[in-house]
Amino acid sequence: MTLKRVLFADSALLGITFVWGTTFIIVQNILNQLTPLTFNAWRFFFAALFLISWQFFTSKKRKSANVLYSWKLIGSGALLGGFLFAGYVCQTIGLLYTSASNAAFITGLSVVLVPIFSAILLRNAPHKAAVIGVIFAAVGLFFLTTRGQFSLNKGDVIVLVSAVTFALHIIFTAKVTEQFNSLSLTIVQLAFVALFAFITGYIFEGGEAFNLHILFQGDVIIVVLFMALFATAFAFLLQTALQKETPATHVGIIYIMEPVFAAWTSVLFQNARFGPSELTGSLLILLGMLLAEWPTGGQTIEKQH
Repeated sequence: MTLKRVLFADSALLGITFVWGTTFIIVQNILNQLTPLTFNAWRFFFAALFLISWQFFTSKKRKSANVLYSWKLIGSGALLGGFLFAGYVCQTIGLLYTSASNAAFITGLSVVLVPIFSAILLRNAPHKAAVIGVIFAAVGLFFLTTRGQFSLNKGDVIVLVSAVTFALHIIFTAKVTEQFNSLSLTIVQLAFVALFAFITGYIFEGGEAFNLHILFQGDVIIVVLFMALFATAFAFLLQTALQKETPATHVGIIYIMEPVFAAWTSVLFQNARFGPSELTGSLLILLGMLLAEWPTGGQTIEKQH
């Protein structure tokens, strides 16, 4: 792949991360009215529904309404959806036993796991600049989220599982995305996340997930639909499509910018204050991302398999 295409893909992925980071405040407010499982169930349901409608109408215009969903595609989508769902659930459960700062730091450690899994599962070792970038980003995340102080507890172990599953989601997306239509794979993936969330929500929360009275309150449904459309449907469709153009290690480092965007959003809109630790962390993460984009001596980057 050419360096130009990689840079374009990484820029688009950074835009996705910006949306996730800057909408954190919105989601935080909505979780006072919906449980995390209920919120994610409806968020991913509406996202999948939107993409299904889009696929149906666009294929109809092209007079090719018969969209093939093979068992192999469904299995791959279910696997990706499982990793994504497990990541969200473990992160949420872990937050019951640990601090938000610890959870943010440990979840972000997926940036370290991605190049390791990439070398093992994709047989694609990252270049030296990317490895150095990963180290800078991980250290920066530590200072940004924990202010240099960290103590381990059982909640951290649970959140660590989410870091593993988020890393595996990036790796397996890279592994299967070339085999299928990006839109179809994204639809199946999001539909399975919604299904898993509804089932788990029903088991542990009873009928809470199906309480439409709360869902269709004006402010709640607006936020759910906004997150479903922009932060879920478009975001994961772009990730699925763009991972054909960029190494998995780049994706992991780019996604670590989410807490940076979230932190700066809180500074702008919640009057939060940044100290030397947060500023140092932000700069190290930015430096890590720039190192990952550093040219490798040629104008092409080896394609991962």
